[in-house]
Amino acid sequence: MARRPPAAGRPVTRRDVARAAGVSDAVVSYTLSGRAPVAPATAARVMAAIEELGYQPNQTARALKSGSTQTLALITPHGTNPFFAEFAHAIEAAATERGFALYTTTSAGQADTVRKRMREFAARQVDGVLLIPDTPVDPVQLDSVGIPWVLLNASVAREGVLSFGVDLQQGAMVATRHLIEDGRVRIAYLGNTTPGDERLVGWRRALAEASLAPGPAITAAFERDSGQRGVDELLAGELRPDALFVASDMLGVAVLRRLHERGVSIPGDIAVVSFDGSWESAYTWPALTTVRQPIEEMARQAVTQLLQLGHGRTGAPPRAGSPEDPVEPQPLTLLPGELIVRESCGPHPGTG
Repeated sequence: MARRPPAAGRPVTRRDVARAAGVSDAVVSYTLSGRAPVAPATAARVMAAIEELGYQPNQTARALKSGSTQTLALITPHGTNPFFAEFAHAIEAAATERGFALYTTTSAGQADTVRKRMREFAARQVDGVLLIPDTPVDPVQLDSVGIPWVLLNASVAREGVLSFGVDLQQGAMVATRHLIEDGRVRIAYLGNTTPGDERLVGWRRALAEASLAPGPAITAAFERDSGQRGVDELLAGELRPDALFVASDMLGVAVLRRLHERGVSIPGDIAVVSFDGSWESAYTWPALTTVRQPIEEMARQAVTQLLQLGHGRTGAPPRAGSPEDPVEPQPLTLLPGELIVRESCGPHPGTG
């Protein structure tokens, strides 16, 4: 690709970038703003030209002209959960790819705090908010704030709300089937035991498919201490399980430690499979077998569709008919989890 650099001393313009990338000025604008879909290969050429030419958009002028501050915001429940920290990193990377900066904050799991944070970001004129809730949210109240927003880490569809998540039930079934195929027959569960919880439902479905009675389902909050107490409760039962499906890596790390403290061999006495695929799961002893959530892909899809909501839009999916005519997104996008087999429950026959 032939590239003609701008004349010496002249600032690099968007037209220079377009000429170097072999695209129109509009495509450069779409690539930077995220307001219309651009083919990945084309976007890569544009970004390469920007890097090579040293193009620096005038953000103030762009904000005045487009009404965009080129900023997004992320609200997570807590800052101490490693999974949310990894999620934030993936969202920041996806936002950066589209030329947006990211504000991050936490809600401490409080619905009132979520609304307060939304109002604060509206005052800063952010272009959209990505919300990872820990408690039920009221879409009507959040829509009234007046900025576009989407839900992340969702498992059920909410009317009028664009949501993204992993298929928790599918992931739980994959994890439990792995334990069954490893020869385990007394498989317990540790996590949220609220009726209808997708991980709990998936665990039960997989056991029913194999005609196995469900082992005990132990209630545990997503906190380290709760995981350790759950192990104590499990081992106090009359019939010790030979396997345990844990609803999150944060719990799983605590479970491994407590099992070690109680003299339980892993996976010899009890095999353990967890959920999330966080970085710390690879550094436990033994390393945790886990279902990895595709947070990078979830982040990319969420950021892309959030930016397509447009100025003044709320959490409702965008209408078709804009110049770029984006594909009408589904209210809920569920991505499949991936089983990562490690030493806490080794490969069963057929996995190599």
